Amino acid sequence: MSFANRLVTEPQREKSGETGAQRYDYQALWALTLVFSQHQQSTDYAISFEFHDDIVHLNSSSSPSLASFYQVKTKSKGHWTLTELTNRKKRKNDPNNGFLPSHLGKMYSNYELFPAETGKLVFVSNVPCQFFDAAATICSMSDTNTKTLSDMTAKLQAEYPQATSTIVDKYFHFIRADLSLGDSSAHMKGMLTEFIHGQLGPVEFNPDSVYKTIVEECRQRSKYTGSIQTFDELIRRKSITKALVDEWLRAIELKHRVPDWNAIVLLLDTSDVLAIADLSREWTRYRAVALDSSNLALNMVRDKIRVQIDACASLGLSLQPLIDIVYPFVEPFAVATIPLLKTARLKAMIIYEVFTHDPSRAVQAPNPQPANAQP
Repeated sequence: MSFANRLVTEPQREKSGETGAQRYDYQALWALTLVFSQHQQSTDYAISFEFHDDIVHLNSSSSPSLASFYQVKTKSKGHWTLTELTNRKKRKNDPNNGFLPSHLGKMYSNYELFPAETGKLVFVSNVPCQFFDAAATICSMSDTNTKTLSDMTAKLQAEYPQATSTIVDKYFHFIRADLSLGDSSAHMKGMLTEFIHGQLGPVEFNPDSVYKTIVEECRQRSKYTGSIQTFDELIRRKSITKALVDEWLRAIELKHRVPDWNAIVLLLDTSDVLAIADLSREWTRYRAVALDSSNLALNMVRDKIRVQIDACASLGLSLQPLIDIVYPFVEPFAVATIPLLKTARLKAMIIYEVFTHDPSRAVQAPNPQPANAQP
């Protein structure tokens, strides 16, 4: 059986307790930093949430052969000791007085399930580990002393007798997260902006809107609790992939490449100055929210607009006649779907889709002079 199929058929470790909203958010944000680094290094990858571990990095979104497992834990202050990492709490309401696995035991359990496919077992936190250099950000067990390695192995063997110091030394790692606990959102916005500029160059975009959309994608995958029966479901429901991030980047690039309003207004019927002024205001407002892929109602109307634009593709219309045809087709559905939708907003949405929608899903440079357009 392939590793991809074994990932979804092997039973997952039981949860030791509910995950709080703050921890979910920190996990999702830290996973994004992993996405940023992998996107610049890998030809393909998948970052999966809350599946066998807090975060799992797969080296392929279609046929993985290697996985790294990440335990992401936060503290308001202090550091992690070996005692805390190997401590085992009693199971609640267990007549046999059994114990839950320790943090390190949870990490090792992934190796036990997938020994040939395990790349790393990584403990991630916003505070340092006592037995590593406090200034270090990425550590392996080879960076600590022999006694610590021996003590850790002995503690782990109390849970998994087959564990060895060789396995601990080779696979166990620590990452000091470069993401503050108290202000992680603001910190992530800066990292997101740096990533986008690194991928696309000096584009202009709304950081708040992009941040909200992308982080919500991660949160939804982290919090999804439905049954996962196939690897495809794991990727679709609980993973961020290189292909998905490329879609985000294309959407940002397309938005940046939409023609300036001054070029668009030349293609419109300008006899009604007040109507044009209202349309200009709605165009500016709409461009700021067009990347919000989590807005279901907005997406439904956009899909309806795209269908009508595609239906007119062979007519060779200039912009104003195209708006005049598309608007009455989509207006009843749009008004029923988005409460209090203004006429100018709907027309601004139509204009936006004219210049950004590509039926083939390829990125095309917008042309502010459609076929047969008359300035």
